[in-house]
Amino acid sequence: MTSTALSRRALLALAAPLALCAAPAFASGKEKKKEGGEGEKEKEDPVIKLGSMALPIVAEGRLINYIFVELSLTLPPAGDVTAFAGKEPLLRDALVRAAHKQPLNKPGSYVLLDDGKVKAIVMREAVALVGKGKVAAVTIGKQTPRNFVPFPKAAPKAAAKPASPPADSAPIIP
Repeated sequence: MTSTALSRRALLALAAPLALCAAPAFASGKEKKKEGGEGEKEKEDPVIKLGSMALPIVAEGRLINYIFVELSLTLPPAGDVTAFAGKEPLLRDALVRAAHKQPLNKPGSYVLLDDGKVKAIVMREAVALVGKGKVAAVTIGKQTPRNFVPFPKAAPKAAAKPASPPADSAPIIP
């Protein structure tokens, strides 16, 4: 081997851990310029991405489908990201349990979630886990159903039974 090949390897061996250490600092918060254009910078609200989770779609006590959903929690400007350390699994569990108790799908669909219901449950559970005022908003990212299950059509109404003869009429004898 030549000395240049060895020095490249040594450089990569030293640079890789340094790049990995810098990655969390880049992900902690983005900065955007203020609209005044004075060069001042304003930090965006911190965001915690929960990743993809499977929420069950249950109808009449039967599991019909799963919808994989990506959620993110937006914290207030003074929000503490460390308050959620170790709490994500508890939040996921609470959301799945709530989905088994009440349907989270949109009425008339087994492949779409009702955004309002999901956001309300996530906010309620987040308040229970970390306290009031720690989450400013819930954002629902992508929703992907496991199967494309059509919603059942309304059952056709049974044919009307013929009316019975009036009680005061005499039976017809052939």
